[in-house]
Amino acid sequence: MNASIVIDDEIAHLSGLMFTAPDQFFEQTKKFAAQLTSNDLPLLRSRFHAGLPIPENVDKASLGLSGWLSACQYTIFELIYHIGIAAVPMLKEVAYGEYDWTQASALEILTRFYMDGKLPVEIIDEIDSNLAKMRYESHLYYAQALIALRRKDRRYETQVIQRIKNEDLHEAIKEIMDVK
Repeated sequence: MNASIVIDDEIAHLSGLMFTAPDQFFEQTKKFAAQLTSNDLPLLRSRFHAGLPIPENVDKASLGLSGWLSACQYTIFELIYHIGIAAVPMLKEVAYGEYDWTQASALEILTRFYMDGKLPVEIIDEIDSNLAKMRYESHLYYAQALIALRRKDRRYETQVIQRIKNEDLHEAIKEIMDVK
C-alpha cells in the first residue's frame, strides 16, 4: 500500500480516537510514530490542510466548523513530536513562516523539545524574537498552548512564559486567563 495512504488512514484513525477513545490517543500515536522517520516529515507537513476522511464512529455533528481539521493537525504535530528533533528545521519553517493555523502548534512542539531538554534555551529566545513578526492569532493560539502546558507542568511558567518578553503574547495570556 502507498505510504501516503497508510499515513492518511492512520492520521484519521488516531484523530478519531480523540473523540471515541481519548484515553488511547497518546499511546497509539506514540506507537505509530515509532514506525515513522524524518523522511516522513514532508508528507506529514503536506497533510496539515488535507481533507482526511472522518471515521464512521466519529459523530460528525459534534465537530463544528473546523473541528476535524484541528484534530488532524493536532495528531500530525504529535506524530512530528515523536519523530524528534530531526523535525526542528521543518518546525521552524512553519513557526516562523507565513501565518497559518499551524504556526502556534509548531511553536508548541519547539517549546516542548526545549522543556524535554532536547533543545537549548536559545530556542525560547528565538521564539521570543520571532513573535514580533507574527499575527495576533498566533500569539493567542500559542498562549492557549502555553497555558495548557503550564497546567500540567508549572515549570513552563518560569522557564518559558517568564523568559519570553513579547508583550503581545503576555496580553494574549492575560486575555485568556481573564475570560476563564
